[in-house]
Amino acid sequence: MVKLFKNWYQRHFSEPGTVEFALVLICAFLVVYYLMWLVGPLVVALCIAYCLDWVVRFFTQKCKLKRMTGSIITMVGFVGLAIGILVFIAPKILQQGNQLYLNLQKISTSTAEADGEDFDEKIANRISEFVVKLPEPIPAMVTEEQVKEMVVSARSTIIANTTDIIKNQIMPSVVNAMSFLMYLVIVPIFVFLMLANKPVLKQRVRSYILPNNQSLIHEFWPQINSQIEGYIRGKILHIIIITIVNTLAFMCLGLNYAFLLGFGVGLSVVIPYVGAVIITIPVALVAIFQFGMSSMLIWVAVVYLIIQVLDSNVLTPALFSKAMNLDAFSILAAIFIFGGLWGFWGVFFSIPLATFIRTIIVNWPNSDKKCVVIKNKSVKSE
Repeated sequence: MVKLFKNWYQRHFSEPGTVEFALVLICAFLVVYYLMWLVGPLVVALCIAYCLDWVVRFFTQKCKLKRMTGSIITMVGFVGLAIGILVFIAPKILQQGNQLYLNLQKISTSTAEADGEDFDEKIANRISEFVVKLPEPIPAMVTEEQVKEMVVSARSTIIANTTDIIKNQIMPSVVNAMSFLMYLVIVPIFVFLMLANKPVLKQRVRSYILPNNQSLIHEFWPQINSQIEGYIRGKILHIIIITIVNTLAFMCLGLNYAFLLGFGVGLSVVIPYVGAVIITIPVALVAIFQFGMSSMLIWVAVVYLIIQVLDSNVLTPALFSKAMNLDAFSILAAIFIFGGLWGFWGVFFSIPLATFIRTIIVNWPNSDKKCVVIKNKSVKSE
């Protein structure tokens, strides 16, 4: 057993700098896992700095401005945009969220209202008509009254569970986020300092944190940096596009809570595959209770389905063709693991973290690989 471990250690950690690099990765994981409450603003600032760095590069390379000047212009535009969102869009979303919660509570507690009763009767009649057409003995086993009771029970259960999720999970998260108003001050300062002092910070990281074998870093960093930068920038753009498109579509269709549902659909793209399924439930509930079993409900379903198909087959491949080089199993496993560790930010960074791990595993120095390379060079020389 000792010999087996020794051979494994020599095979993977014989190259200079590999042990130091492994210790750096382990320490970084432990710091983020146990001290996320402390390094949270740094993580958020780093994410925003990744998104804004290409704007600074545009000013420095195309407009020939100094990095400090480009950083100031970029931050002024970013802060102005953020203030505009907080003043004009965020209150509308919160207002519609509160209205949706109150209406769901009202519907779930008062099942004898006329609208709810008409809706239940329509659903029960449709189900009864379908059951009657089934072969015997199924129609004799289910009566129309039983179908109506099941519809009322299912509606009450779904809405009660939805209001419970909003009350116990979503609302506490919003209140918790609003209590950290210091983020509004600290994060922009961190972002500005990261953008303005990027060369100095990179040099400090390479000199004081990363291992002395810089060739090891040169193997990992270009791939990891380009993939993380492309993913974060693409994901932010993805959320913005999907939010705007769905909000406009819901407003044109006259759907209630258009801002709230559009914003929810935009955030759902953070969780590939699963998010689209989850956000479809509130969209379907609002559409059904507003339009009932009418042609307008079909229009909402068709438009929503078209947007989802275009998103999956056109927009997502265009934005993440280089960043998302993972299979579906790896993506879902990363979402499950990192989401369980760090919540929302774990889900958001699940794909770049999975790509980071994959890059390390594939490119980690190995004595067996080195021997193969030496043999191939000797064969070619002969």
